[in-house]
Amino acid sequence: MSRLRTLVVALLVFAAGAAVAGPDDSIDLIGMDPAQVFAALGAPREIFTWRAAEPTEDNIVFFYADFRYVFWFQSRVWQVRFDNRYTGAVLGFSIGMKRADVEAGGQGRLQESGGSLFLSLDTGRYPVRVRLAMLDDRVDDIYLYRSDW
Repeated sequence: MSRLRTLVVALLVFAAGAAVAGPDDSIDLIGMDPAQVFAALGAPREIFTWRAAEPTEDNIVFFYADFRYVFWFQSRVWQVRFDNRYTGAVLGFSIGMKRADVEAGGQGRLQESGGSLFLSLDTGRYPVRVRLAMLDDRVDDIYLYRSDW
C-alpha cells in the first residue's frame, strides 16, 4: 500500500508542476487563443483588468500561481509578464540575474532604454520583444510581447 501511495503522490506532484509549467517556450504563448492557453496553463488564479494610459489600450489579464501574467487583446495573447517572484527561467534569463550575466546571454543583441534591457526576436509568427526590467543591476521583471503593436 505504501508504494501505491508514493506513486499517487508522485503523479499528483508531477501533474501540478506540469499545469503551471506551460509550454516549453514562453514565446509560444504569444498569439494563443483562450482554449490554447487553458490547455497549456490551466485556469488562472485571478482574472482582472489592467488600466492603460489610453482606454483603447486596456487589457484583460490572467494571473497564474507561478507569478506569470497573460495579457489579452481581441482574444489573443499579446504579452506575458513574469514578476519578481517568478522562479523559472525565460529564454535563459531569470529574476535576480546580474546585468553582466544578462549581457553575456544577450550576445551583444541587447539594447538599453529607460532602465530596461531589450532583445528583439523573430519568431516567424510575430516579431517578439523581450524586456528585462532592471533594478539595482539585476533583472526584476521579464516581459515578452508582440512588438508589431
